[in-house]
Amino acid sequence: KRPIRILMSGPAGGVIGGASEGVMAGVGDVITVDIGGTSADISTIPGGVVKIMNPRDTYVGGHPVLTPMIDLVTIGAGGGSVAYIDEAGAFHVGPRSAGSEPGPACYGRGGTEPTVTDAQIVLGRLDPDMALGGDLKLDADLAYKAVEEKIAGPLGMSVRDAALGIIKIINSNMALAIRSNSVARGIDPRGFSIMPFGGAGPLHGVALCEAMSARDV
Repeated sequence: KRPIRILMSGPAGGVIGGASEGVMAGVGDVITVDIGGTSADISTIPGGVVKIMNPRDTYVGGHPVLTPMIDLVTIGAGGGSVAYIDEAGAFHVGPRSAGSEPGPACYGRGGTEPTVTDAQIVLGRLDPDMALGGDLKLDADLAYKAVEEKIAGPLGMSVRDAALGIIKIINSNMALAIRSNSVARGIDPRGFSIMPFGGAGPLHGVALCEAMSARDV
């Protein structure tokens, strides 16, 4: 009867689950970082208490929804975020995503633009033979080619350095989002545990913990 109540229900489920896991683990202060293929959803949970926004401050897609929602920040940062060089020669990652079709170059479905997932494969952080337990075969050569042709070559750097650059930029974007949901609201993240989950979460957890000087992962 009120479909508006399911807005952001997926990210909200992650936050509630993260808060519950934090309580069970004896960790009171948690920052959840839910990283999928397209976006990263971030929420700060002080003392295990999920924060609820005032209905007057709730927006989805820039539109006011006037209904209580969990306080979280969503940015365009995920495994499918596309790395590119703009017309001025600046190096960017996201918010545009390759999605699932064609997906990252390594999917072998016609995608030619390098993504965060391709960079992780180039760096050896993702095993191309074990994605989804081996059910999804990834092509490391296509990942390497995309990073080389679109980033490394134009910028005159090695493919490995280009891949590292992609990861550093996306991590920096997410660290800024964490600060906007913590420091900007008077919360010191240094006493919090970072709880990364989602398809790409574990690949970024340690770097985000270091960037925020957080307690642990």
